[in-house]
Amino acid sequence: MYDLMKPKKVGNIPDNPDGKYIYEIKYDGGSAVIEKYGDTVKIYHNKNPDPQEYKYPELVEGALRCLKDGIYVCEIVVFNKEGISDFSLFQKRQLENKVKIRFRRQLYPVTAMVYDIIRANGEDVTDYPLLERKKILSERVFDNSHIRLVEFFDKPEPILKLKDKIEGIVIKDVNSTYKFGKRDGWFKYRFNKEETVKCISYEVTPTGIVLITEDGRRINLAGHRSEIAKKRIDEDGEVLVEVSYHQKTKDGFRFPVVKRVVGEVE
Repeated sequence: MYDLMKPKKVGNIPDNPDGKYIYEIKYDGGSAVIEKYGDTVKIYHNKNPDPQEYKYPELVEGALRCLKDGIYVCEIVVFNKEGISDFSLFQKRQLENKVKIRFRRQLYPVTAMVYDIIRANGEDVTDYPLLERKKILSERVFDNSHIRLVEFFDKPEPILKLKDKIEGIVIKDVNSTYKFGKRDGWFKYRFNKEETVKCISYEVTPTGIVLITEDGRRINLAGHRSEIAKKRIDEDGEVLVEVSYHQKTKDGFRFPVVKRVVGEVE
């Protein structure tokens, strides 16, 4: 189990006159660790002790071909037709049934966006400065359709051009070490808004449900979270969900994603 390092929320993007920071796109999927040694690949989601590689056979294949031995930190994502990571599509890959996994991998292929490294050449490299770890990554990760290095920039402008499409931007101190479970030296600025909303009813759809908020807004919810939310409404008459969105509309939200059902077991 890994308690991964996370960025701290900030209200503005810091300036970078002295080259103190680098900037990365904040991808919207599931935090993960890939361990690759010889012919063995293990994949773990943050804080979950159970191996997850059975869910992502294409990542195992890609890691065997395109990673040197080591332990890598990544965000596992599914890209939409515009090439933007989409959390709702990532949720569709959270399956246990192997037959469904084989089918879904064709419809919703995953990509591991690798942004850091924990071990290389049998050595713990977490105390190395960030830019040194990035250099190690560039020598050990070979991009393919399912394993890709996260690109970084010395100024935020290239990422700000995408602010109407992506979730946010991550700002990292170039000298930061990797600290498990800490929020120290990394920051995130969200382009999306986040809000906890109360939903009091739902409609069943072929892929899940449409949640209906107390003020009549509608939010699509698929995957296992739809069953959790439906059960809450059936039993308690309401459910609280954390929603990420670009903006509110009269009837709902623009680009809404249910990030969490409040009270669910992670």
